[in-house]
Amino acid sequence: MNRFVHLAVTFFVVMVSAAAVAYSLAHVAYYSLGVPGSALREQALICAALIFGLVTIEFLASKE
Repeated sequence: MNRFVHLAVTFFVVMVSAAAVAYSLAHVAYYSLGVPGSALREQALICAALIFGLVTIEFLASKE
């Protein structure tokens, strides 16, 4: 049970950190660099799906 709680807290912290970084980068790209919102949404969905898949594989493949 302790291992599950540790994994759940780690997963939550990683996802919150990733969301904060993604929001910051999107804000800079949209307001400072002039990248259109539609391009940001498409790239964000692709990157989020890729990161989610990699994190899930890492948690499932862990032998600790």
